[in-house]
Amino acid sequence: MSPEEAVRAFFDCYTNGRPEDFDACVAPDYVDYGHEPPGMGPDGARADYENAIKLLGGLIRYAIDALVVDGDMVAAAWTGKLPSGAEMKGLSLYRVTGGLLRSTRHALIGELPV
Repeated sequence: MSPEEAVRAFFDCYTNGRPEDFDACVAPDYVDYGHEPPGMGPDGARADYENAIKLLGGLIRYAIDALVVDGDMVAAAWTGKLPSGAEMKGLSLYRVTGGLLRSTRHALIGELPV
């Protein structure tokens, strides 16, 4: 996959409730720096997904508002629609090599609507 395709596949896993598909877009050495401790590999991505579902009350539907690719780096501005109908916005930076996500960093834009 291209870097853009890998990031879109990652978002699709979240949006469509398919954490089992993280193996197709997340590398074994993937590190998610948005958590403490950082999520590691596809299992870390799945744990992150389950935590978000638990914290926010169900499936979050993500839309990518803008995507910028520069070599192996991809920046994505996104909107997540929560089960309550509230929305959250964020910016994520991904490093992708060999068609798989290697790392990500996130920032919320505004407060988490819980």
